[in-house]
Amino acid sequence: MKGEIYHYTDLLKAHKLFRKIEGRWKFYDAYMESREPNIWLKTPKVPLKEGLLLFGFVQSWDPYFRGDLAKFLQTYEEEIFGKIKQFKDKTIMEIDFTSSQVKNDIAVIFDKVARCSRGRRFESTDASKILHAIIPKFFVMWDDKIREALVSGDRSGRCYAFKFLPKMQELIQKFINSYINEKGGNQVLALKQISSMADNYTLAKLIDEFNYIKYTKKKSLREIRNIPL
Repeated sequence: MKGEIYHYTDLLKAHKLFRKIEGRWKFYDAYMESREPNIWLKTPKVPLKEGLLLFGFVQSWDPYFRGDLAKFLQTYEEEIFGKIKQFKDKTIMEIDFTSSQVKNDIAVIFDKVARCSRGRRFESTDASKILHAIIPKFFVMWDDKIREALVSGDRSGRCYAFKFLPKMQELIQKFINSYINEKGGNQVLALKQISSMADNYTLAKLIDEFNYIKYTKKKSLREIRNIPL
């Protein structure tokens, strides 16, 4: 990633390729359409139905997911909601990652979600999916290969908050800047326009797809750029 030049169409082409080679994208769309918008940020006591929908989505992507829904809902109500509600309606571009308090809060939230599992499993990949589903404009998903490529494989909430998310913010800024340089406008307009060209997915979701294609599926930038729009 370091030293490479990125264009906003790389995101659009990765999105197109993602849909072509990864059939599970339909599960994401189905979940996002069936959930009640912002339900997780309205009240700490979330309806069981929403928890079942969320864990069903995660299970559809990861058959090895061993999340404990009862434990998660209790932990969310008693320990997570008070911290996560500060990020309501925030995009990843609006978060101040120079704030140690913000990053500490994210790290705590992440670790608590990852530990809501059966046994002693630490569900790092699936924690990122759960958090993204709760605030899809902010949290970015990751997996083992993405972690290995970008943050040396560290699975912890601290790595997610202090290294991975700030790095994703910087990367998204490069895509946004390329749009502004070519089309004009400002950051808000660029976010809106790029999203509208990619099925209205958030930039946090599009950057995950880009990472997935590049690092999980090992596609080079040249291969991505060969995809016609």
